[in-house]
Amino acid sequence: MGNSAFMHRFDALGGLELLIADFSDHRFDVHWHDTWSIGVVLRGANNNSAKGDSDGIVRRGQISIISPGQMHAGTPLGEEGCHYFMFYPSNEMLLGAAESMAVHLPAIKGKHIEHAAFARKLCETASVLIETQSSHFDREVVWSECVAELLQVFSPWQSLTEASDITPSLRRAKEYLHDHNAQEVRLDMLAREVGISKFHLCRQFSAKFGLSPSRYQRQLRLQQAKVLLSRGGDIAEIAIACGFADQSHMGRVFKSTYGVTPCSYRNRRM
Repeated sequence: MGNSAFMHRFDALGGLELLIADFSDHRFDVHWHDTWSIGVVLRGANNNSAKGDSDGIVRRGQISIISPGQMHAGTPLGEEGCHYFMFYPSNEMLLGAAESMAVHLPAIKGKHIEHAAFARKLCETASVLIETQSSHFDREVVWSECVAELLQVFSPWQSLTEASDITPSLRRAKEYLHDHNAQEVRLDMLAREVGISKFHLCRQFSAKFGLSPSRYQRQLRLQQAKVLLSRGGDIAEIAIACGFADQSHMGRVFKSTYGVTPCSYRNRRM
C-alpha cells in the first residue's frame, strides 16, 4: 500500500494548511503544532496518542480535533492503514472567528468525535479547497462556512488556558529553549539557568510537556523551519539557520514528524 502525503497551503486563507495522507506504516514522532489540527479519517484507523494508548484511536468517519501545543503522534492501525485529511488553521484565525460570533473556542484535547454532519462538511471543504478550478471566492466561502459550523457545534466548551501548575523552573526552562531554539544548548547550562539539577529538570520537563528538553528544542526548530519554508526559502540555508546539522538532517526529522519532505511542504501552495 505504501505511504503518501500531500500538503496544500492556502496563503489567501491566512496560511491555512491541508494535509491529505494515506499511510500504511509511517509512524509520526511525538510532536505538537502551533495551530489547531482538525480532520477526518476516511479509511482505516489511526492512533494519535503520544503514549500509544487506546484513548487516541480515531476510526473511519470520526473527527479528530487537537488543540495547539498538545503533544500527539500518529500510527496507522491494521492492514488497511489510514487514509485521512487534516486542516491546520491558526489559533489567531479561529479566535477572530469566535470573537465575531461571540462564542468560545472549543476546549478539546485529542478528542475523536462522532458527528456525521460536520464530518461531511469537512470533506466538502477539503474537496473545494484542492479543486484547481475553485475560485478564491469559492474557497473563502466554504472555509468560512466550515469554521462557523465548527464553532456552532462545539461552542459549549470553554476556551483553553495554559495549566497553572507549571513551576517557575519549568516555565523558565521552556522560555530559555524558545529564546535559544537555533543555538546549541547544554543540559548543565540549562539546569544552572533554571536553578534545579539536570536530573530533576529532565524528569519534570518530560512529565509536564511530553517531550524531553532536547526533543522540545527540536520541535521548536521544526516550527521555525515551517515558517521559513512557507516563504519559499532555500532548504539548505533554512536547515542551518534553524540549528540542524545540515539539509539531510532536517529532511529526516521533518518527514518523520510531519509526513512530508521539506521540499514538498515548501512547494505545495495554492
